[in-house]
Amino acid sequence: METQYSIQSSKLKVIINTHGAEMISVLDKQTGFEFMWNGNPEIWNRHAPVLFPIVGKLNQNRITIEGKIVEMSQHGFARDCEFEAIEVYEDLLKSMLVSDDVSLSKYPYQFKFFITYQVFENVLETTYTILNEDVKTMYFSVGAHPGFMLPEANLENYYIEFSDKENLERHLLKDGLFTGESELLSSNQKQLNLNHELFEKDAIVFKKLASKTLSLKKVNSNYCIQLDFDQFPFMGIWTKAGQENFICLEPWLGIADGCNFNSDISQKEGIVALEPGSDVSFSYKLTFSAD
Repeated sequence: METQYSIQSSKLKVIINTHGAEMISVLDKQTGFEFMWNGNPEIWNRHAPVLFPIVGKLNQNRITIEGKIVEMSQHGFARDCEFEAIEVYEDLLKSMLVSDDVSLSKYPYQFKFFITYQVFENVLETTYTILNEDVKTMYFSVGAHPGFMLPEANLENYYIEFSDKENLERHLLKDGLFTGESELLSSNQKQLNLNHELFEKDAIVFKKLASKTLSLKKVNSNYCIQLDFDQFPFMGIWTKAGQENFICLEPWLGIADGCNFNSDISQKEGIVALEPGSDVSFSYKLTFSAD
């Protein structure tokens, strides 16, 4: 049965659901402003799903693991699993997902997956820790998919600011799979102005950003959500085509398949190999500033 936990600092109150260990609210305590998307089921019924053990879509929703073809839906199964809260403090929540018979039937690895949220002033740090409890190498991807409200719901009033000047090469998707084609959105720029046309081709996916920090900003406003993602090599920016109520900033370790990919999970682009008995952690930070 799902439960909601809240953690808070002097400036933020954060609510996390045990279902998917999903962050569902980040509230500015002084202004009452809600940063997170509300999960409107008529538009997009999630808030900030955690992506594990794959990121993105598989070709034909199938993957070969140890010579066996298994089926797995987009972004994996963790987002739809019930996590156990194992550490709860005023400013920190640590949750755990453990492999079981259901997960082993489609992902044949014994594992523990920990997600830790910790808040300090106006900063929220999220840490993913994966422990391989199996006797074989475990292959996985992990990523975040937080959606943020856009005040006044006008996409063209927002832009992404990168910490470094970028040649913004977008890798193109068709039906959720990479086509092998790309397009250059801009050259030697630190700013990407958002508009509806950008999202008519699905998510904007970058593979080789020089920046390890980006910020969602609003023109003529103090509104800002800063994302620090130095441990994540891939970045997705997404909203539903035609929508301007929310946008997702998505740091990833791993990406969707190419449309011609038909191989073992160990050959997937961006896949992480974890040796038996080993663990590894990845963190990103969000810094929130209300208008």
